[in-house]
Amino acid sequence: MVQWVVKKRKNKMDTFDYKKYLAEGKLFESEEDQFGAELDAFGDKLAAEIKDELEDHKEDIQKSDKELNEVAGVVGIIGYILLSNTVANMLSKFAKKQFAKRDFGKGEEAAKKIYDFTHKNEEAFKAPIRRIVGMFTKNEKKKKMIADILYAIVILLMAGQAGGNAVNYIKKAGYLKGGLYGLKAAVKGTEVSNIIKNVVQDAVSW
Repeated sequence: MVQWVVKKRKNKMDTFDYKKYLAEGKLFESEEDQFGAELDAFGDKLAAEIKDELEDHKEDIQKSDKELNEVAGVVGIIGYILLSNTVANMLSKFAKKQFAKRDFGKGEEAAKKIYDFTHKNEEAFKAPIRRIVGMFTKNEKKKKMIADILYAIVILLMAGQAGGNAVNYIKKAGYLKGGLYGLKAAVKGTEVSNIIKNVVQDAVSW
């Protein structure tokens, strides 16, 4: 009898699909943990694409480091990034995919849940972006502002999927702080991809 139980358990493990188990997120403790891992991975992919976009403008970016007006330098760099349809598509698709997968709800409820899901992983998302931008500028304030702006856009795009007053609630609640300030300061005179134009204009108009 004991031998039969051992054999039965062994057969069950033989048919265990570890890759499928991982893909379904079964090893994560919660949906929030799964989201965090996907946000971290997205930060890495976004940083790699940003590197490609900035390569062609390396000399101009380095020249701007000599200017005293740091905001002007941020405007130039964020302009190169946000004008890219590839980057804009990545931001938009991530926001739509995550909102479709998660039960965020609507309006204020969604805004709070989006914040809860993102703020714990904020630093992990921003770190690779700061590192890549640091290949083109040594200015710490510029690196921080650009990472903050892109983080803010991700959250605003997700909130935009929720409808209602989710976007306004996030802005008024001060969740984005420096990111929203940087976004407003940097993109007023910047041309951005049509894919994310609405969310950027909405942030600037507030």
